[in-house]
Amino acid sequence: MKKKILFIVPSMRGGGSERVISIILKHLSREKFDITLALLKKEGKYLDDLPTDIKIIDLEVTQARFALVKIIKLILSQKPDIVFSTLGYLNILISIIRPFFSKNIKFIARESSIVSIQNKQEKYPKLFDFLFKNFYKNFDLIISQSNYMKNDLVQNYNIDSDKIEVINNPIDLENISKLSNEKLDEKIELLAVGRLDKNKNFKDIITILPNLNFTLTILGEGKEKESLLNLAKQLKVEDRVKFLGFQSNPYKYMKNAKVLILTSKYEGFPNVILEANACGTPIVAYDCAGGTAEIVENGVNGYLVECGDINELKKQIKITSRYKWDKNSIINQINSKYSSQKIILKYEKILYGL
Repeated sequence: MKKKILFIVPSMRGGGSERVISIILKHLSREKFDITLALLKKEGKYLDDLPTDIKIIDLEVTQARFALVKIIKLILSQKPDIVFSTLGYLNILISIIRPFFSKNIKFIARESSIVSIQNKQEKYPKLFDFLFKNFYKNFDLIISQSNYMKNDLVQNYNIDSDKIEVINNPIDLENISKLSNEKLDEKIELLAVGRLDKNKNFKDIITILPNLNFTLTILGEGKEKESLLNLAKQLKVEDRVKFLGFQSNPYKYMKNAKVLILTSKYEGFPNVILEANACGTPIVAYDCAGGTAEIVENGVNGYLVECGDINELKKQIKITSRYKWDKNSIINQINSKYSSQKIILKYEKILYGL
């Protein structure tokens, strides 16, 4: 007998969570699950990646708090066996209303960030800590992407460990392999990918560029772009830093790069590492808070550097760029752990077992 799942997601914009949801929706068994996707707003580049058999409901709201009544009516009308939501504000909203629904409906939250760190970035951190401590436990199950994220919820928000399942993010190796082979005219040496914000900390890479004989290519948009451009000019390396903005196909850049660099201050479970490794490209990453250290094995698929140590960062970039990496070995290693087939089986086992 099929289980009816209602996925509720803010949108299908270009974030890591949306990419993961698109992979889950693409690969979940249609023999086991009847799937409906509700979007607060039907927009985003990953809409094109969704299978045509997925029923999509557009709630036509701009923010989660405006969707409360519509979400309640939707759940009542759809009568799902499982409600599956992701992303912070939306998860909190659903955790608050969960007690008003039958216990026969199972509510699952996929947590996409390190909550204790993310809450510090909010306008009212204490309010968000209060909401997570008092309402998040209402979910029947919480899926975290890394052990670090799980421990954060247990230690800081008193969530029962048994209510949290760690499922790493999947990679669609077949799709990445296909897209990575597209022709690329750009010359790529060092590559960084992500939102141009303070957490991604791209300034550290630009800061060491005067001491490296490489060009740096940055894919992504964000409010820090102007300050990063100014920093490059101050250090007289503006001719060696290329800002290419958001790219719908980052994989052809990853495949052709010597090294992908990740200098984030924290990461839940960075998809960009999985994707670069799936292209055979090694990583140099800060061993920051989160799941980065759960992916990178020194000398196997890249190297970890103490968070904020720019001298060590510079040293490891030089070492990694010179090392003769076995690209096929990197691809096989990452695929054996994070292939969409392997990860989807974990989701199906949990979803069907509820």
